[in-house]
Amino acid sequence: MGTSKRIMRPLVLKMFTVVVAGVLLFLPINHFVGISHDYNINHSIVAFKEDPHQVDIINLGASHAMYGYNFKSTGLEHLDLALPAQTIEYDYKLLKEYGEYVKPNGVILVSISQITFGNTENNYIGNYYKILDRADIDPFNWIDYYTYLYLPGANTGRFLSAVAGRFKEFRWDDHKPWVNGGDNYAMRKFQKVKDEYQGAVDNDIIKENMAYLKAIIDHCNANGYPVVLTMEPVHESYGAYLDEDVMNELVFQHLEELDLDVPMLNYMNDERFSDQQEYFIDADHLNKKGRKVYSEIVYEDLKEMGYLE
Repeated sequence: MGTSKRIMRPLVLKMFTVVVAGVLLFLPINHFVGISHDYNINHSIVAFKEDPHQVDIINLGASHAMYGYNFKSTGLEHLDLALPAQTIEYDYKLLKEYGEYVKPNGVILVSISQITFGNTENNYIGNYYKILDRADIDPFNWIDYYTYLYLPGANTGRFLSAVAGRFKEFRWDDHKPWVNGGDNYAMRKFQKVKDEYQGAVDNDIIKENMAYLKAIIDHCNANGYPVVLTMEPVHESYGAYLDEDVMNELVFQHLEELDLDVPMLNYMNDERFSDQQEYFIDADHLNKKGRKVYSEIVYEDLKEMGYLE
């Protein structure tokens, strides 16, 4: 018995040492991911949820819209509900959660992009843990939920995103957004959009996404929320891949079938932006300067249409 105890004590000590060392190594990784941009991409919505108030404009959408709108210079109160690769299903869920905060004379902007009808799966469920009721999150898993919130460093996707964000200046030249005038990026992005759309066709997702868009419009109408569809600008390097036939396949045939009685502001190939690289982070996302210019244009156009008065 004594010999057994003498053998067990060093083993337990070694195991304890390994566990402590693992924890000490994990803590800085957990902190690194926890403060990263991608992990906190929903920070403005989290802040709004903690201090809700009436706003003039709410916008839905994916990253095109998230990087598209900043109405600060216009003096408007604005809630941005767009998040990266957001599916229109989650547009609808966020609208139901936060739509009530739009002012009676305000407006809800529903961003329509190349991925709206072809977006098949939300790969960033963690973005919604702090901003939606758990009943609205599908799939929901308690272990994933608590791990994501309190052990973000254990989430492989967020860890890789944090690393990529920290070292993005060291990317290969071919993966930098403006190599070859932006065409390399635009070609890769277009192929990704086409592949995802084909996947949506193969898996019969298009009709489902159309139904969610109709549900958004119906919800706005039922609650008296003024609503406008929008398409954000893209750089000409990306726009070159999105000709009339392509956009009809990806977007407009589905809008036509829905026959929505809703105004639309289409800035996708707007000449005020299309050849202005200084307005873009990459070929399909506006930068800080571009957002300001674009939002001021949208503001003036909305006023001309009779909104925000």
